[in-house]
Amino acid sequence: MSNYWVIAILAVLLAGLGLWMWGYRRFAGQGSILNDRYAVERLLEPDQVQMLDYLRNTFPGQVVLPNIRLAEMLTITRSANPAESRKALATFAVDFVACGEDGLPVFAFDVERYHLSDAERHAEDVKTKNRILKAAGVRLVFLKNTPRRMPAPDVFRGQLNLAARPRRKEERRAEVREQLEAQFSQFDQKFASSEFSDSEVLGLSGLMNLDESEAPPPRRRPAPRGGNGSNTGLR
Repeated sequence: MSNYWVIAILAVLLAGLGLWMWGYRRFAGQGSILNDRYAVERLLEPDQVQMLDYLRNTFPGQVVLPNIRLAEMLTITRSANPAESRKALATFAVDFVACGEDGLPVFAFDVERYHLSDAERHAEDVKTKNRILKAAGVRLVFLKNTPRRMPAPDVFRGQLNLAARPRRKEERRAEVREQLEAQFSQFDQKFASSEFSDSEVLGLSGLMNLDESEAPPPRRRPAPRGGNGSNTGLR
């Protein structure tokens, strides 16, 4: 047998082997998923589970979510540099978010962490994240690293209510955000000595030191008209 036929037979055998392997992967391999094995991945660390349970006791009946990126909770309504704004939303995240009855975020929480290395950059990141959340009407609050170091949930909620901003449900979301942004600016100018300045985040100590005099004034509503048809005043 000449070398030509030997080479031809080898080529046919190799082609057949390649065709068989392709067919096996194409058809027989489709059922291999039934034999696969999987393992669960941890979504939350034990300390995160404890803090999530604490916050849900603080906000009973409301939605509290862990590990939320700003891009998942905020949208850009106005920006001089949309690309940089989108990058910031994709970069920053918060440990927990508490939503109001309308499903909109009201409070964002980060657990206190000590950064011995690159502390200056971390402080700048916190400042930027706080500015973004503040522009959207979301208050950023630092939490202690364990619920054991936190006040009772009802006490904590009472202090948070002093720091919250009133929302008008009948207004469109964009209008609400613009009004809240203006209210934040006025409040920070009026109470410059509190924990609400642009460069700072509301920490637990500052939150617990709030009193009724530092709470935003409630929205005043007209009182019912009297019998003579005149307005009797405001409450």
